[in-house]
Amino acid sequence: MPRTRECDYCGTDIEPGTGTMLVRNDGSTTHFCSSKCENNADLGREARNLGWTDAGRATTAAQAQAAEEAEAEAAEEAEAEAADEADEEAADEEAEADEEAEADEEADADDEDADDEEAEEAEA
Repeated sequence: MPRTRECDYCGTDIEPGTGTMLVRNDGSTTHFCSSKCENNADLGREARNLGWTDAGRATTAAQAQAAEEAEAEAAEEAEAEAADEADEEAADEEAEADEEAEADEEADADDEDADDEEAEEAEA
């Protein structure tokens, strides 16, 4: 009973009675669905580099997935950097507020000392 074979170049099914079977001197066989596949193989072209072959579609899909993952990682890194910058700005603002509070306390202490000195002078 005839059986359906798969093209060794592009990966499509070959109906019984169609296609070409190449038998080499060592006894290995290669099946081609069309002259297009046979000629591309004779020219030494890799099936994974051609978009119309199964291997080419798989390679393209893998590259697209890798690109999407890289974009997602870049976006996550950008978000992390933005969060870090926001945290640093908040810490800087808190430090500035603490410095201002200390400066105000020192100014208040100086004012109290001046008031005490004036009170002592007034008593004397």
